[in-house]
Amino acid sequence: MSSHSVSYSPDGIEATRRTVRGNADQIRCLVINLDRSKDRLVQVTSEFARIGVAFERIAAVDAAGISKAPRLTGAETACFRSHQLCWRMIADGSQPYGAIFEDDVVFGHDASSLLRSTSWVPKDADVVKLETFLDPVRIDRQRHEVAHGYSVTRLFGRHHGAAAYILSKSAAKKLLRLTKHLRSPVDNALFDPATLTFVRLTVYQMVPAPCIQSQWVSREDKPESLIQQRNLAPKQDTVGEKIHKHAARAILLLRNGTFRGTEKVVIPYRAQE
Repeated sequence: MSSHSVSYSPDGIEATRRTVRGNADQIRCLVINLDRSKDRLVQVTSEFARIGVAFERIAAVDAAGISKAPRLTGAETACFRSHQLCWRMIADGSQPYGAIFEDDVVFGHDASSLLRSTSWVPKDADVVKLETFLDPVRIDRQRHEVAHGYSVTRLFGRHHGAAAYILSKSAAKKLLRLTKHLRSPVDNALFDPATLTFVRLTVYQMVPAPCIQSQWVSREDKPESLIQQRNLAPKQDTVGEKIHKHAARAILLLRNGTFRGTEKVVIPYRAQE
Protein backbone atom coordinates (compact mmCIF):
# COMPACT_ATOMS: atom_id res chain seq x y z
CA MET A 1 0.00 0.00 0.00
CA SER A 2 1.22 3.49 -0.80
CA SER A 3 0.22 6.59 1.10
CA HIS A 4 -0.05 10.29 0.41
CA SER A 5 0.18 12.83 3.20
CA VAL A 6 -0.11 16.60 3.42
CA SER A 7 0.84 18.51 6.57
CA TYR A 8 -1.18 21.25 8.24
CA SER A 9 0.28 23.74 10.67
CA PRO A 10 -1.35 24.53 14.05
CA ASP A 11 -3.24 27.45 12.49
CA GLY A 12 -4.85 25.11 9.97
CA ILE A 13 -2.84 26.35 6.98
CA GLU A 14 -1.57 23.71 4.56
CA ALA A 15 2.21 23.50 4.86
CA THR A 16 4.49 23.74 1.87
CA ARG A 17 6.81 21.15 3.43
CA ARG A 18 5.82 17.57 4.17
CA THR A 19 6.63 17.92 7.87
CA VAL A 20 5.45 20.75 10.08
CA ARG A 21 8.17 21.87 12.47
CA GLY A 22 6.56 22.83 15.76
CA ASN A 23 6.89 21.47 19.28
CA ALA A 24 9.51 18.73 19.05
CA ASP A 25 7.71 16.76 21.77
CA GLN A 26 4.30 16.87 20.06
CA ILE A 27 2.91 13.48 19.17
CA ARG A 28 2.79 13.00 15.40
CA CYS A 29 -0.91 13.36 14.50
CA LEU A 30 -2.22 11.56 11.41
CA VAL A 31 -5.72 12.27 10.10
CA ILE A 32 -7.44 9.86 7.70
CA ASN A 33 -9.53 11.64 5.08
CA LEU A 34 -10.93 10.57 1.71
CA ASP A 35 -10.01 12.73 -1.27
CA ARG A 36 -13.70 13.20 -2.05
CA SER A 37 -14.56 14.25 1.53
CA LYS A 38 -13.43 17.84 1.21
CA ASP A 39 -16.11 19.09 3.60
CA ARG A 40 -14.80 16.75 6.30
CA LEU A 41 -11.26 18.02 5.72
CA VAL A 42 -12.46 21.58 6.28
CA GLN A 43 -14.16 20.51 9.53
CA VAL A 44 -11.26 18.50 10.94
CA THR A 45 -8.76 21.22 9.96
CA SER A 46 -10.89 23.63 11.98
CA GLU A 47 -10.82 21.25 14.96
CA PHE A 48 -7.03 21.01 14.96
CA ALA A 49 -6.64 24.76 14.43
CA ARG A 50 -8.95 25.37 17.41
CA ILE A 51 -6.64 23.43 19.74
CA GLY A 52 -3.45 24.66 18.05
CA VAL A 53 -2.02 21.28 17.04
CA ALA A 54 -0.39 20.40 13.71
CA PHE A 55 -1.43 17.29 11.78
CA GLU A 56 -0.74 15.34 8.62
CA ARG A 57 -3.58 14.39 6.31
CA ILE A 58 -3.43 10.78 5.13
CA ALA A 59 -5.36 10.07 1.93
CA ALA A 60 -7.78 7.33 2.90
CA VAL A 61 -8.19 4.15 0.86
CA ASP A 62 -11.41 4.42 -1.13
CA ALA A 63 -13.72 1.41 -1.06
CA ALA A 64 -14.58 2.06 -4.69
CA GLY A 65 -11.08 1.07 -5.77
CA ILE A 66 -10.38 -2.13 -3.82
CA SER A 67 -11.67 -5.66 -3.35
CA LYS A 68 -13.34 -6.21 0.00
CA ALA A 69 -11.97 -8.70 2.50
CA PRO A 70 -14.07 -11.79 3.32
CA ARG A 71 -16.63 -11.10 6.05
CA LEU A 72 -16.08 -7.34 5.79
CA THR A 73 -17.92 -4.71 3.78
CA GLY A 74 -16.07 -2.62 1.24
CA ALA A 75 -16.17 0.37 3.60
CA GLU A 76 -14.83 -1.71 6.52
CA THR A 77 -12.02 -3.06 4.33
CA ALA A 78 -11.05 0.39 3.08
CA CYS A 79 -11.17 1.80 6.60
CA PHE A 80 -8.88 -0.96 7.88
CA ARG A 81 -6.43 -0.42 5.01
CA SER A 82 -6.41 3.31 5.76
CA HIS A 83 -5.46 2.69 9.37
CA GLN A 84 -2.74 0.30 8.22
CA LEU A 85 -1.24 3.16 6.18
CA CYS A 86 -0.96 5.14 9.40
CA TRP A 87 0.50 2.15 11.28
CA ARG A 88 3.16 1.86 8.60
CA MET A 89 4.07 5.55 8.92
CA ILE A 90 4.40 5.21 12.70
CA ALA A 91 6.36 1.95 12.40
CA ASP A 92 8.78 3.55 9.92
CA GLY A 93 8.99 6.88 11.74
CA SER A 94 11.46 8.10 14.33
CA GLN A 95 9.02 8.92 17.15
CA PRO A 96 8.03 6.34 19.80
CA TYR A 97 4.32 7.15 19.45
CA GLY A 98 1.85 8.45 16.89
CA ALA A 99 -1.78 9.54 17.16
CA ILE A 100 -4.35 8.44 14.59
CA PHE A 101 -7.62 10.26 13.96
CA GLU A 102 -10.54 9.84 11.61
CA ASP A 103 -11.90 12.99 10.03
CA ASP A 104 -15.06 13.18 12.16
CA VAL A 105 -13.18 13.63 15.44
CA VAL A 106 -14.24 16.39 17.85
CA PHE A 107 -11.85 17.52 20.59
CA GLY A 108 -12.91 18.18 24.14
CA HIS A 109 -11.49 20.23 26.99
CA ASP A 110 -7.70 20.76 26.91
CA ALA A 111 -7.14 17.91 24.45
CA SER A 112 -4.11 19.72 23.10
CA SER A 113 -2.20 19.18 26.37
CA LEU A 114 -2.34 15.43 25.77
CA LEU A 115 -0.94 15.76 22.24
CA ARG A 116 1.93 18.12 23.03
CA SER A 117 3.96 15.55 24.95
CA THR A 118 4.31 11.78 25.34
CA SER A 119 5.65 11.96 28.90
CA TRP A 120 2.27 10.92 30.37
CA VAL A 121 1.85 7.78 28.22
CA PRO A 122 2.24 4.60 30.36
CA LYS A 123 5.54 2.92 29.54
CA ASP A 124 3.83 -0.43 28.86
CA ALA A 125 1.08 1.06 26.67
CA ASP A 126 0.69 -0.24 23.15
CA VAL A 127 -2.51 1.71 22.52
CA VAL A 128 -4.29 4.51 24.37
CA LYS A 129 -7.89 5.03 23.26
CA LEU A 130 -8.79 8.72 23.39
CA GLU A 131 -12.46 8.57 22.38
CA THR A 132 -15.68 7.24 23.82
CA PHE A 133 -18.58 5.60 22.02
CA LEU A 134 -20.79 6.25 25.08
CA ASP A 135 -21.48 2.54 25.56
CA PRO A 136 -20.77 0.62 28.80
CA VAL A 137 -17.25 -0.86 28.65
CA ARG A 138 -15.15 -2.89 31.09
CA ILE A 139 -12.12 -1.11 32.51
CA ASP A 140 -9.77 -1.51 35.46
CA ARG A 141 -10.98 0.22 38.63
CA GLN A 142 -7.46 1.48 39.21
CA ARG A 143 -6.77 4.72 37.37
CA HIS A 144 -3.55 6.65 36.92
CA GLU A 145 -3.80 10.42 36.79
CA VAL A 146 -1.88 11.98 33.93
CA ALA A 147 -2.66 15.70 33.65
CA HIS A 148 -5.37 18.34 33.56
CA GLY A 149 -8.08 16.15 35.10
CA TYR A 150 -7.45 13.14 32.83
CA SER A 151 -6.45 9.63 33.85
CA VAL A 152 -5.69 6.36 32.09
CA THR A 153 -6.82 2.86 32.95
CA ARG A 154 -6.57 -0.56 31.35
CA LEU A 155 -9.31 -1.40 28.85
CA PHE A 156 -10.62 -4.97 29.14
CA GLY A 157 -13.95 -4.86 27.28
CA ARG A 158 -15.11 -4.12 23.77
CA HIS A 159 -15.25 -0.43 22.94
CA HIS A 160 -16.47 0.60 19.48
CA GLY A 161 -14.77 3.25 17.40
CA ALA A 162 -11.26 3.97 16.07
CA ALA A 163 -11.55 7.73 15.53
CA ALA A 164 -8.87 8.73 18.05
CA TYR A 165 -6.06 6.68 19.59
CA ILE A 166 -2.35 6.80 20.34
CA LEU A 167 -0.21 3.93 19.06
CA SER A 168 3.35 3.02 19.98
CA LYS A 169 5.97 2.36 17.30
CA SER A 170 6.46 -1.23 18.52
CA ALA A 171 2.71 -1.89 18.52
CA ALA A 172 2.40 -0.50 14.98
CA LYS A 173 4.95 -3.06 13.80
CA LYS A 174 3.13 -5.81 15.68
CA LEU A 175 -0.26 -4.87 14.23
CA LEU A 176 1.10 -4.87 10.69
CA ARG A 177 2.38 -8.42 11.23
CA LEU A 178 -0.90 -9.59 12.78
CA THR A 179 -3.28 -8.06 10.23
CA LYS A 180 -1.97 -9.33 6.93
CA HIS A 181 -5.35 -11.06 6.65
CA LEU A 182 -8.30 -8.93 7.74
CA ARG A 183 -10.69 -10.80 10.03
CA SER A 184 -12.71 -7.98 11.61
CA PRO A 185 -13.32 -4.23 11.37
CA VAL A 186 -10.37 -2.17 12.56
CA ASP A 187 -11.98 -1.03 15.81
CA ASN A 188 -12.62 -4.66 16.74
CA ALA A 189 -8.99 -5.54 16.02
CA LEU A 190 -7.88 -2.75 18.33
CA PHE A 191 -10.56 -2.68 21.02
CA ASP A 192 -12.38 -6.02 21.19
CA PRO A 193 -11.11 -8.78 23.54
CA ALA A 194 -12.67 -11.38 21.23
CA THR A 195 -9.90 -10.72 18.69
CA LEU A 196 -6.39 -12.18 18.76
CA THR A 197 -4.93 -8.76 17.99
CA PHE A 198 -6.41 -7.06 21.08
CA VAL A 199 -5.20 -9.75 23.46
CA ARG A 200 -1.63 -9.33 22.21
CA LEU A 201 -1.70 -5.62 23.04
CA THR A 202 -1.67 -3.62 26.26
CA VAL A 203 -4.56 -1.22 25.74
CA TYR A 204 -5.43 1.79 27.90
CA GLN A 205 -8.51 4.01 27.95
CA MET A 206 -8.41 7.75 28.66
CA VAL A 207 -10.96 8.81 31.31
CA PRO A 208 -12.79 11.05 30.68
CA ALA A 209 -12.42 10.87 26.91
CA PRO A 210 -10.95 14.00 25.29
CA CYS A 211 -12.31 12.99 21.86
CA ILE A 212 -15.62 11.89 20.41
CA GLN A 213 -17.06 11.33 16.94
CA SER A 214 -19.19 14.16 15.63
CA GLN A 215 -22.22 11.86 15.35
CA TRP A 216 -22.49 11.95 19.16
CA VAL A 217 -22.50 15.74 19.41
CA SER A 218 -24.39 18.45 17.56
CA ARG A 219 -24.63 17.50 13.88
CA GLU A 220 -25.14 21.10 12.82
CA ASP A 221 -22.58 22.06 10.15
CA LYS A 222 -20.75 18.75 10.66
CA PRO A 223 -20.90 16.59 7.51
CA GLU A 224 -20.90 12.83 8.01
CA SER A 225 -17.60 11.00 7.66
CA LEU A 226 -17.38 8.56 4.75
CA ILE A 227 -14.34 6.69 6.11
CA GLN A 228 -16.13 4.08 8.15
CA GLN A 229 -19.80 3.51 7.46
CA ARG A 230 -20.47 0.37 9.45
CA ASN A 231 -23.41 -1.83 10.19
CA LEU A 232 -23.08 -2.68 13.88
CA ALA A 233 -25.64 -5.50 13.63
CA PRO A 234 -24.06 -8.80 14.78
CA LYS A 235 -22.96 -11.26 12.10
CA GLN A 236 -23.15 -15.05 12.30
CA ASP A 237 -19.68 -16.31 13.22
CA THR A 238 -18.02 -18.95 11.08
CA VAL A 239 -16.41 -21.97 12.74
CA GLY A 240 -12.99 -20.38 12.27
CA GLU A 241 -14.14 -17.13 13.85
CA LYS A 242 -15.55 -18.99 16.86
CA ILE A 243 -12.20 -20.73 17.32
CA HIS A 244 -10.38 -17.39 17.14
CA LYS A 245 -12.71 -15.85 19.73
CA HIS A 246 -12.31 -18.75 22.16
CA ALA A 247 -8.53 -18.58 21.74
CA ALA A 248 -8.57 -14.82 22.34
CA ARG A 249 -10.60 -15.19 25.54
CA ALA A 250 -8.21 -17.89 26.80
CA ILE A 251 -5.17 -15.69 26.13
CA LEU A 252 -6.86 -12.72 27.80
CA LEU A 253 -7.56 -14.74 30.95
CA LEU A 254 -4.00 -16.07 31.01
CA ARG A 255 -2.58 -12.55 30.74
CA ASN A 256 -4.93 -10.83 33.16
CA GLY A 257 -6.48 -13.51 35.37
CA THR A 258 -10.05 -12.92 36.46
CA PHE A 259 -11.79 -9.60 35.94
CA ARG A 260 -12.06 -9.00 39.66
CA GLY A 261 -11.04 -5.40 40.20
CA THR A 262 -12.71 -4.20 37.03
CA GLU A 263 -15.93 -2.31 36.44
CA LYS A 264 -18.32 -1.73 33.56
CA VAL A 265 -18.97 1.97 33.00
CA VAL A 266 -19.80 4.48 30.31
CA ILE A 267 -16.70 6.53 29.55
CA PRO A 268 -17.80 10.20 29.70
CA TYR A 269 -16.75 12.76 27.13
CA ARG A 270 -15.18 15.90 28.55
CA ALA A 271 -16.63 18.62 26.38
CA GLN A 272 -14.89 21.90 25.72
CA GLU A 273 -15.42 24.30 28.62
